[in-house]
Amino acid sequence: MLNNPRTYEEACRTFRWRIPELYNLSFDVCDRQTLGGADGHRTALIVETPDGAVERYTFHVLRLLANRLANVLTARGVRAGDRVALALPPGLEAAIALLAIPRMGALAVPVPLGLGAEPLVWRLGNSGAVALIADPALLPVLEIARPLLPDLLTVLVASEADGPAALALWPALECASDSFAPLVTQPDTPAFVFYPTDGAGQPPGLVHAHRAMAGGLPAIELAMGLFPQFGDIAWTPADWMNAEALFRLVLPAWHHGVAVLAAPGRFDPGRGLDLIGRHGVRALWLPPALVAPLAEAASRPFARPRAIASGPDPLSLELHETALRAFGIHVNEAWGVTETGAVTANLAGMMELRPPSPGRAAPGLTVEAVDEHGRPVRAGERGILAVSADAPGNCLGYWGEASGPARRVRDWLLTGRLGMRDLDNYLWPEPLVREEGVALVAGQRVRLDEIEATLADHPAIAAAGLVDLENGTLRAFVVARPGAAPDPDDLRAWVRLRRGEAEVPRRIELVESLPLAVDGSVLYDDLRARPLRIDAPAAEDRWLLRK
Repeated sequence: MLNNPRTYEEACRTFRWRIPELYNLSFDVCDRQTLGGADGHRTALIVETPDGAVERYTFHVLRLLANRLANVLTARGVRAGDRVALALPPGLEAAIALLAIPRMGALAVPVPLGLGAEPLVWRLGNSGAVALIADPALLPVLEIARPLLPDLLTVLVASEADGPAALALWPALECASDSFAPLVTQPDTPAFVFYPTDGAGQPPGLVHAHRAMAGGLPAIELAMGLFPQFGDIAWTPADWMNAEALFRLVLPAWHHGVAVLAAPGRFDPGRGLDLIGRHGVRALWLPPALVAPLAEAASRPFARPRAIASGPDPLSLELHETALRAFGIHVNEAWGVTETGAVTANLAGMMELRPPSPGRAAPGLTVEAVDEHGRPVRAGERGILAVSADAPGNCLGYWGEASGPARRVRDWLLTGRLGMRDLDNYLWPEPLVREEGVALVAGQRVRLDEIEATLADHPAIAAAGLVDLENGTLRAFVVARPGAAPDPDDLRAWVRLRRGEAEVPRRIELVESLPLAVDGSVLYDDLRARPLRIDAPAAEDRWLLRK
């Protein structure tokens, strides 16, 4: 949408929104690249598996496969307005699912693979999903969750053979027609229901329209160095099952006809640098938590990308300097909450970087600090960061009982984040305050009481207490039922299936009883103060003990 401006002021002055009256996201990012004289045989997707195998797919091939999947879902009774969940790693199956669902007029409900049965049941049950397209790795979790999901009529698994409770995706695609006309939708037609990527609590789903990706393009194009440029190949190590990865890289790249690299598997900084070099990645979006690990691995020579963007959490000055030394270029930022998409951005060379400010409002958008009544406060004063209510990237509301406008006051959509705007219109969001009883494990929010309840549900456990350690891991204390001898590995597997990998306690210690206050509550400070055992399983635990 940007016209290669020379300055930020020129970008704002010349910007115009160009979202048509009839707009289907799938048609925009795929079919449009194959019709009207466009070269549909350009590469749209590059997939490198963990064993090093590489496959390439054109926009034309993705369109035909998405048509087949749309026909498979239609034959299974999925209609416009229905919700279809998907839990897939980055790759071909995720790509065609993301294209097929909105082209039917259905709503995609992305679900991270790492979630356990309890958060999975909440997301699928709350959204009323009638179908699920899943990776085979999810089958053990789904076996527990399926009986609790009466609305889930169809499960397609990305495999070659049917299972006892699921249909194989690829044989079904082989039998389907590759002709399917995308539904004519309006920009405001719902297309996605997003839930938080962690498993904490029972949050409402956030509904985004077909226009949501286009609404964030000005900020993304700015932060990605006036994206696209000739020869760009785009990659993010982030999970495609979250709004940030989809709206900040995958879908914008396809909108511009740029190939996207997919590398399923756990993120490894060394492998990431090799991927950048082997595939000529020039446009890179890094979640804030992965900037430092990749920068540390970049001490050896590697092919540097043209542009690196990050967000939504702002980066510190120290991290900016570390990244500049490692990559030789600045890491630009695009900030915004899930409700609004990316709404502010910076671009080194076009504007001054002022960490930890993530920049100024993107062209075409107005972002202010307002009071609780929606009145803008003066520059330098603390308020609630808000985006103009008519911004195309804004969500439609929350799913279910909480549906409707999300925190709108007067002419503003409130982000729920506190901060200020300075005299030069830079935004300064304040860090989020961690909730009581919530810990961060590998960047994921976890509720300690939910993990305790899951442990206490185990047949061999009478009670459980949980604390978080300084190194970001969890320590559980469990009381066995009379005559039971619980195995720690069995307890970890129990939590993994029901809550997810991030919520598995690293240390599980059997105790005779939990320390209780007069009112019967657990004395967590007492548990936290207990010394670690000498036979700690990891070097960092032994180091903490000596400290």
